[in-house]
Amino acid sequence: MRVLHLSDIHCGHPFVGAHVDGALALARAGGWNAIVVSGDFSQRAREREFRQARELLDALRTFAPVLTVPGNHDTAWWHAPFGVGDASRLHTGYRAWINEDIEPVLRVPGLSIVGLNSSWGMLSAALTWYPRDWRVKGGLTDAQLDRAAAQLAESPADDLRLLVVHHNVVRGNLSRRWGMKRPQLMLDRIAALNVDVVCTGHDHEERVEVVERRTGRFVISAANTLSRRMRGRRASALNIIEATATDVTVSAWTFLDGAFIAGPARATMPRSHAGT
Repeated sequence: MRVLHLSDIHCGHPFVGAHVDGALALARAGGWNAIVVSGDFSQRAREREFRQARELLDALRTFAPVLTVPGNHDTAWWHAPFGVGDASRLHTGYRAWINEDIEPVLRVPGLSIVGLNSSWGMLSAALTWYPRDWRVKGGLTDAQLDRAAAQLAESPADDLRLLVVHHNVVRGNLSRRWGMKRPQLMLDRIAALNVDVVCTGHDHEERVEVVERRTGRFVISAANTLSRRMRGRRASALNIIEATATDVTVSAWTFLDGAFIAGPARATMPRSHAGT
């Protein structure tokens, strides 16, 4: 079982064609059961940016089924600041060009992937008391997490299970920032879902590690950006998820000399449902 995880393409002025070409070359190499893109297709939620991102998605879909979720840059927060206005317009561009469904579920043999929208703009699900967080911070509601639990419960017992959200659920090593409102509660609730891997983006720092909570554990697959907006002068990176009948491994692949190559960052844990 192999899943390719990309994030934060940022079509528009931060777009880097060489990085996208490198990702496409890796996708073209084949052997993928699915491809995940965890948000921020655009830079300013403009139609021309979404149109450019759609071209990439159309290419990726020729190699494997693709699941996407929106990012904060794909969210037109100005339509409903603090809930004033028309919140139904927050994801109009994303729905028109990327996917009508902002919380999709993808099931292929041996694999169940649930996507949740963590990008709420300036609605209460993501708002904190800190102005620095406004428009940037993400969140998940209890109803969303309950729905994800029900969807995952419908999966065959031996499926590899992935959750996909845009915002980082662990604190950034470089940014020192949490991506989610209620971060500790989010970690506990997500761990209780009994997923194998949680795919995120947003923080522009690749992270692959096992997260252990009192409610469970999972491997975090935080993909770096494919744009020029790398944090700390790091190279662009994407992640690869590989699973056997008993274990799941996530590894970060770094862009070097025109191609993505396997880097040292790697995390492995026993699958949540191994042997069931």
